[in-house]
Amino acid sequence: MRGLSLLGIAVGLAALISLSTGRAAAEGTPNKCGCYKDSAGTCFCAKKGKCGCPGDCEPKGCEEQRDKEIQKEIDAETKKAEASQNKRSAGDQDGDNGDNGAKAEREPARPARAARPKLSPAQAKQLAKLIDLYLVDHPDARGKAIEDVRSDMR
Repeated sequence: MRGLSLLGIAVGLAALISLSTGRAAAEGTPNKCGCYKDSAGTCFCAKKGKCGCPGDCEPKGCEEQRDKEIQKEIDAETKKAEASQNKRSAGDQDGDNGDNGAKAEREPARPARAARPKLSPAQAKQLAKLIDLYLVDHPDARGKAIEDVRSDMR
């Protein structure tokens, strides 16, 4: 009788061990964010899971956090571009050129070719980012000339 109870305990332990190893095998290995997918494709994350696995299994809220960071970058780039534009437009308003504003009605005043400031590499990179962001929202503008896009934005 005692042998049967020991046998029962051994079988019970073996069942528990096989269940726990089977669950671990079904869970898979966690990625660098501390998350894993089960066989059904459901994402599970550790309590201390962290963001950094875009397109993979990661904790809730990571996508929203990334969207907020991108929006902050866009806002900062837009502020820089507006400040730069304001500086240039303030420099263009030096006085009357004697044509009673006739040319201003036809075409906005532009600084002379030699007087135009050259974009720094950082400004060129910012401009490229802004253009890419604009084209994502306005794919029909890809075939337009820059002057047409600029006039559409006013």
